[in-house]
Amino acid sequence: MTERKNDINWFPGHMRKALNETGERMKLVDIVYETCDARIPFSSIRAGIRNWTG
Repeated sequence: MTERKNDINWFPGHMRKALNETGERMKLVDIVYETCDARIPFSSIRAGIRNWTG
């Protein structure tokens, strides 16, 4: 297998850890406010929030 030096890990471990912790803490939250960019409302939505909030 050849090693590709131009690969960029755009989702580093600290981001994964933060998402996992946020998902766990969502169980303790009663209400969630989501702020979206008015210029791009659909593409600025955090996809995982729907899974966390139901």
